[in-house]
Formats: sequence, C-alpha cells, structure tokens
Amino acid sequence: AADVSHDLVLTPLQSLVGEARTYGIDFLFFSRLAEGELRFSATETPDIYRAELVGRTLGIASWLTGDRTQTYTSLMRLMADGTLCSIEHTSHISKKRWGKWTNRGKIRRFDYGAGTVYEEKLKEGVITSKAEHKIPVESKPVDMLTAFYNVRSGAYGPLKRGERIFVPTFSGKGFAEIDVYVLTLEEQQANSRFPAHGVLVRAIIDPEIFETDSGNLYVWFDPQGVPERGIIEDMIGLGDVYGSLDKEEL
Repeated sequence: AADVSHDLVLTPLQSLVGEARTYGIDFLFFSRLAEGELRFSATETPDIYRAELVGRTLGIASWLTGDRTQTYTSLMRLMADGTLCSIEHTSHISKKRWGKWTNRGKIRRFDYGAGTVYEEKLKEGVITSKAEHKIPVESKPVDMLTAFYNVRSGAYGPLKRGERIFVPTFSGKGFAEIDVYVLTLEEQQANSRFPAHGVLVRAIIDPEIFETDSGNLYVWFDPQGVPERGIIEDMIGLGDVYGSLDKEEL
C-alpha cells in the first residue's frame, strides 16, 4: 500500500554525516543536461559541520552555458538546543565565456555575538565590495543549506502535512524568511510531477539564489526521508529544472 503518513520522516543529524548523493538534472525537454551533488560532513572541530551543493552542466548544455558550475557551501555549528546555526555561506559560479574562464561569488559570515552578517562579493577572485548588515533583535538567520538540514533533522520540530514554518534567513534582499510548507496528502496527490506517497515539501527562497522568477522549490522525500526528487521552478532562461537521485543510490 502507498505510504500516506502525515509527517516528514526526520533523520537524526549524526545519521546524515557522510551523506553524499548525486542527482541527474533535466531541463528544456532534455534528460541529464546537468548533474548535482549534495554532501554533508563533520569537520575536525567538534559540533562544526559542512554542507555542499554543486551543480555542473554536461554535454550540449555544457557547451551552451560555458561549462557552468555553481557551488554553494555552508559551514555551520550545532547549538545546545539541537539547531544548526550558520557560520559562513559561500556561493560561487564559474563558466567559460569567449574561451576565457569567469568567476564570481559571495561570502556571508554570520556573527550572532556581534549581531552582524558580513558580506563580501568577489569577481575573478578579487573582493569587489564589502557590507555589514545588522541582524534584527532576537533573530538568528541561517542560510538555505543550514535551514535544509535543520528541517531534515527535526530542529524545528516534527513537520506534519499542512504545516508551515518560516525560517529566518539573510539574502540579497536583506533579512527575510524561507517559507517552508508540507503539502497535504490531497495537494500532493494533485501534483502529477511527484509520487503520491512519501512527503512533498515546498520552500520559497530568495529568487536570486538559483536565478529564478518565483523562488519556488519543491523537494520530494521518499518514505525513509531521503530527498529523492526536486524541482526548481522558473529558472531564468531554462524554465522548470528537475532533479532525480541517481538510480544506483536508491
């Protein structure tokens, strides 16, 4: 019988350490035009973890986009209350244009003690701008990867169907919230892009992160809580982009 559980199967943080998953990425009516990797690891420092999300184009898409690679890396600390807090988040895009490699990126450092997010923008490895952003009182913003692992580990509590949580974050638009919603069974079954079993979660993030029009992101978790499929909606120039866990990893 199909799984019709009413909440997301959570995974203890320590069970996520060492997770490394590869996804095939489809868009523009073509299959596996890109490949994605999602990794989570412990560092040599106790209670400090690293998450990395990498996407790279393949084949004809690589030729069209200039061997584009996007990398998102988060360093995070496990707090006494069981939540992960951001230490540093970096985003980096490299691609070849007219035979020459170009690189641009951002580094955001979260200093809760000083109540400040420090931001640097880089181009070709050189810092082009710096800024300091004061964190709102009684807020602990986290980056998108830290939020993702907090959700999966249950740091925000059990996630039941129909439940919505708002995660404080910082992005190009300043301090905002990531809107996380667990679809009801009826809503999930009405979405033909995903299986009717497991649990489907929608998140609305800053559109600039993945260069989208809407910021809508869907992740489908299988009955064991593994993120098996995802869709980034309305990527500029590409439309909806689909990711599926490689079959050998199922």
